[in-house]
Parts: sequence; structure tokens; C-alpha cells
Amino acid sequence: MAAGIAVLLLALTGGRAVLRTTVDSVEETIVLEPDEPGYVELVEATPTLLSLHTHNGGLTGVAFMALTGIDAGGGVVLLPADLVVVPPGGSPGQGELLSGTFARGGVEAVRQVAEDMFGLGFGQVVEVPTEVLAHSIGPAEPLPYLLVDDLIEVGADGAQRVVYQAGRYELTAADAAAVYAHRNPDEADGNRAQRQRAMWESWLGVIGRAPDPEAAIPPADSPLAPFLRALGAGTTVVEVVPFESVASDPGAAPVQFLGAESRAWLRAEALELAPWPQQPESFLRPRVQLLDGTGDPAIRDGLADIVVAAGGVITVIGNAEAFGVEATQFAYHREELVNDPITNSIAIELGVDMALIELGESGADVVDITVTVGLDQAAR
Repeated sequence: MAAGIAVLLLALTGGRAVLRTTVDSVEETIVLEPDEPGYVELVEATPTLLSLHTHNGGLTGVAFMALTGIDAGGGVVLLPADLVVVPPGGSPGQGELLSGTFARGGVEAVRQVAEDMFGLGFGQVVEVPTEVLAHSIGPAEPLPYLLVDDLIEVGADGAQRVVYQAGRYELTAADAAAVYAHRNPDEADGNRAQRQRAMWESWLGVIGRAPDPEAAIPPADSPLAPFLRALGAGTTVVEVVPFESVASDPGAAPVQFLGAESRAWLRAEALELAPWPQQPESFLRPRVQLLDGTGDPAIRDGLADIVVAAGGVITVIGNAEAFGVEATQFAYHREELVNDPITNSIAIELGVDMALIELGESGADVVDITVTVGLDQAAR
């Protein structure tokens, strides 16, 4: 995960701000350097993808991917298709399966509930049917794979037969995609998610070991191509969300859901993999302009994680118009944010003197709040 920790080099890929000055009635562009007052850059969010894997129109699993290292490395977090989405303040019995959410509202409905679970937005949300998954795996086949259980299907006559015996395989792309989607009769979906995790590890391993990794990544028309290229080239973690299971009565099949601890784990892991999160579409993460007012950018950079953990999204980073700011300044650019709890939590976490909070001028379309870091933050 160390590949994803470098603060500024990680995601500052936006363009430099261009300022204008008038000299003898001639407009001249001046490009500032990163250590000069007034310099700002757009912050590009960590690339993320929410991949909804389907078979015959039904959801078989969800994969969240983040390119923490941009060019190499990152992480994959898998959600079972039959993970129960528990309503706020409700119980698992009142929730809806992710597969049911997909059946009801498709990709958009799953995106909305996933944003709430992960606590951030996604750069892309795509459906990947089994045929597309096989097409994507194709250049990397065969995939070495250890199947620990027999995979069974039930025929039209009700008889069961083994379609894949437990054992070691060198799977073709079509077989790998079929195993990825398969679920045994009455099997807990968490078991299938663990098989999917092993398939991701095998696939990424083949790409990483290939003499020519470019020849092993998915074809360019696959939505997974840019992510597999980077994930296969660096240190990557693949995990299944640590869900909880509960049965309504002793004879009922257990259901899997996110409890308080597993939900907190998922949100923390999401920010670990995507340290520069994207603004969600379904709820507000205030967009923050984080400016250095001290002349020491390390002080500003050290606050980035605090701002994000408190609920913000850093969209602009740079320097104040002048250095030597004593006390950290906090300005809202939209009046309705004055009483917003997430916005106020950012000020509280930064220890801002509430008397210094003000309603600033209308900001750019990518900024809701401006935090100008003062020398009072040097001791943090």
C-alpha cells in the first residue's frame, strides 16, 4: 500500500492556474511556480471503477477497484451479490439484497447504495456480463486456479451434477468466467465471493508475471483494461468486505450484511485505496480548496487526510495570495453549507476558531469551502 501514500505526487495532475496581469494595456499570462503565493492546482480524484458482474441478467458480484498508485498498484474490494443493504436505523430483515437492488433499478440503483456504503463516488460504474468478463480474461488465459469445492448445478429434472470437480486447473477464459459466476445450490454467497477473490488474484498474477504484460491485459474495448493494466503492474490487495451473518431463526438460511464495524472497515478501506475521493452523486461531500498560508506546504499537506476523513473532497490545492497567515481561515462559498454537519465537522477537526469562519464570495464551480492553513496548524 506504500505506493499509494505519496501525497502530492499521487493525484495532482490538474492544470496550473493561469493568472493575468495588465502591463501597458497588454494582457500577459503569468504561470506561477508551486512555491509562489497564489499558485493553485486542480486535484484529480483517484481513479476508481465499480464493476457490476452479471450472468443471465442477474447480479453475481460487485468489484470496487482503485488505482492508488496511478501507474502501478491499488486494490480491489469485492461485495457478495446477496449482501443485504440495511436501511438507516433498520435491521437486516428490513433490508434489500444487492442482487435485488440491481433487479429493481439496474446499474444506477446499485451505484447509489454503493456510494453510501463506500462513502465516496466512483469514476466509472459499469456492468460486466459473463461474456464480457471472458473476453477480458482472454489474453491472460490459461489462469491457474485451485477450486476447493465441487461446483454443482441442478438439472431440469431436479438431479444434481458436478460441473467442475474440486482440484487444480488451468482455466480457459470461458471457464474462468463461468466459475466466477457460479453459485452452488443453497450456498452462502460469501463462499462465491471468496472464489471470486481467488480468481482476481490469479488473473492479476498472470498479468504481473507475463513477459509482455501489455499482451496479457484485457482488450482495449473492455472497461476493465486500464485498471487491470495498472493493478497487474504493482502491489495490489484483493479483499472481500468483512460482512456479518445472521439467521432469523435456527432453520433459516443466514443473510450477510454490513454491521457497524464492517461498514466502518469498508469506508476506511475505501479512503485508504482512494485517498483523493470523488464527489458522490447521491450525497454531499463538500468540495474543499486547501491553501497554504504559511510558506511551508508540508503543514498544508499534513491536513489533507484530516479534511478527507472528516467528509470533504479536496478539489483544489495550492497557496494563499500571501504567506504568514497566523490563524487558519475557513470560508463557505454557499450559504446553505453554514449549517451543514459534514462541513462543520471539517472545521471542528481542524480546530478552526469559529469566530474566523465566514461566508466568502462565490467560489469556482469545483469549490464549496476554502481552508487557508495558518501557522496555528504547525504543531499538529
